Amino acid sequence: MCDYIQREYACRHYRWIASSWCREYTITHKRCSPNVAHFEHKDIECGECKSRIRGAVPWEHMIRRDKSQVY
Repeated sequence: MCDYIQREYACRHYRWIASSWCREYTITHKRCSPNVAHFEHKDIECGECKSRIRGAVPWEHMIRRDKSQVY
Protein backbone atom coordinates (compact mmCIF):
# COMPACT_ATOMS: atom_id res chain seq x y z
CA MET A 1 0.00 0.00 0.00
CA CYS A 2 1.10 3.52 -0.75
CA ASP A 3 1.37 5.96 2.16
CA TYR A 4 -0.57 9.22 1.95
CA ILE A 5 -0.91 12.44 3.94
CA GLN A 6 -4.46 13.69 4.34
CA ARG A 7 -4.46 17.48 4.40
CA GLU A 8 -7.49 19.53 5.46
CA TYR A 9 -7.58 23.22 4.54
CA ALA A 10 -9.38 26.13 6.22
CA CYS A 11 -11.99 26.04 3.44
CA ARG A 12 -12.86 22.48 4.55
CA HIS A 13 -11.49 20.85 1.36
CA TYR A 14 -9.36 17.73 1.65
CA ARG A 15 -6.35 16.65 -0.40
CA TRP A 16 -4.44 13.38 -0.29
CA ILE A 17 -0.74 13.69 -1.02
CA ALA A 18 1.45 10.66 -1.56
CA SER A 19 4.32 10.50 0.89
CA SER A 20 5.74 7.23 -0.42
CA TRP A 21 4.87 4.82 -3.20
CA CYS A 22 4.80 1.06 -2.72
CA ARG A 23 6.91 -1.29 -4.82
CA GLU A 24 3.92 -2.44 -6.89
CA TYR A 25 3.12 1.15 -7.95
CA THR A 26 6.73 1.87 -8.94
CA ILE A 27 6.66 -1.13 -11.28
CA THR A 28 3.11 -1.08 -12.70
CA HIS A 29 1.96 2.56 -12.11
CA LYS A 30 -1.43 1.19 -11.02
CA ARG A 31 -2.79 2.74 -7.86
CA CYS A 32 -3.38 0.46 -4.92
CA SER A 33 -5.53 1.06 -1.85
CA PRO A 34 -4.24 4.12 0.05
CA ASN A 35 -2.91 4.04 3.57
CA VAL A 36 -3.33 7.42 5.31
CA ALA A 37 -0.27 7.61 7.51
CA HIS A 38 -0.53 11.25 8.63
CA PHE A 39 -3.19 13.96 9.03
CA GLU A 40 -2.48 17.67 8.63
CA HIS A 41 -4.59 20.78 9.10
CA LYS A 42 -3.58 23.94 7.24
CA ASP A 43 -4.97 27.36 8.19
CA ILE A 44 -4.91 28.52 4.57
CA GLU A 45 -7.32 28.13 1.66
CA CYS A 46 -6.69 25.40 -0.91
CA GLY A 47 -5.43 26.43 -4.36
CA GLU A 48 -8.89 26.14 -5.90
CA CYS A 49 -10.46 28.51 -3.36
CA LYS A 50 -7.51 30.92 -3.47
CA SER A 51 -7.98 31.48 -7.19
CA ARG A 52 -11.71 32.10 -6.69
CA ILE A 53 -11.05 34.66 -3.95
CA ARG A 54 -8.21 36.34 -5.85
CA GLY A 55 -10.37 36.98 -8.91
CA ALA A 56 -9.01 38.09 -12.26
CA VAL A 57 -5.32 38.56 -12.86
CA PRO A 58 -4.11 42.16 -12.49
CA TRP A 59 -2.97 42.46 -16.12
CA GLU A 60 -6.31 41.26 -17.56
CA HIS A 61 -7.12 44.77 -18.83
CA MET A 62 -3.95 44.72 -21.00
CA ILE A 63 -4.95 41.58 -22.96
CA ARG A 64 -6.55 42.36 -26.30
CA ARG A 65 -9.24 39.93 -27.29
CA ASP A 66 -11.15 40.02 -30.54
CA LYS A 67 -14.77 39.55 -29.51
CA SER A 68 -15.91 38.64 -33.06
CA GLN A 69 -13.87 35.41 -33.23
CA VAL A 70 -15.34 32.26 -31.74
CA TYR A 71 -12.93 29.51 -30.76
